[in-house]
Amino acid sequence: MGCAVDFSGLTLSYACGTVSSGGLKTIILADLAQLKEDGAVTVAAGGAVTIGGTGLVTSGVDILTLGFNNKDAFSNFTDVKTVNADGSSSVVPTIQVEFLRMDAAKRTTLEEIATPGAEIVAFVETAAGTYHMVGYDFGLYAGTIDGASGASRTDKNRYQLTLVGEENVLAYTLDSANWAKVTA
Repeated sequence: MGCAVDFSGLTLSYACGTVSSGGLKTIILADLAQLKEDGAVTVAAGGAVTIGGTGLVTSGVDILTLGFNNKDAFSNFTDVKTVNADGSSSVVPTIQVEFLRMDAAKRTTLEEIATPGAEIVAFVETAAGTYHMVGYDFGLYAGTIDGASGASRTDKNRYQLTLVGEENVLAYTLDSANWAKVTA
């Protein structure tokens, strides 16, 4: 006999008229250790996220807002949970973002983000108006940085950053009040 699933109180339905547009609007990075050290973020049972005080920055957390073209047809966030018959499971969150022009400032910033052993948390706002905290349990890392000059005039000169991690649960969601504290 397998494990019981309690379906009482759960809902999963199609909502006509709900915005379902793909894409990202905002990505903000923070250091996992600093978030946990300062107690700026708490996650309650059930996954509810609370940002303490008046915001991350006012709580002393250093953040980096990634500036990118939200219509670049590349930048995206995926959160894939795999459950195996033997009872094991894993979640692999992936955030990909593209930055135009391979300039020195972007190179320096990307090199710092790609520090081996770094544990990064990303706060993501999607084009559909949902808010996520990604990598809070074990952290994300810069899996790849891909720079390309482009082969012709119509190709992009760009960097692409892929942040990836491995978590136990899907990314935590934030309500709009707590999202406002992330961006404050």
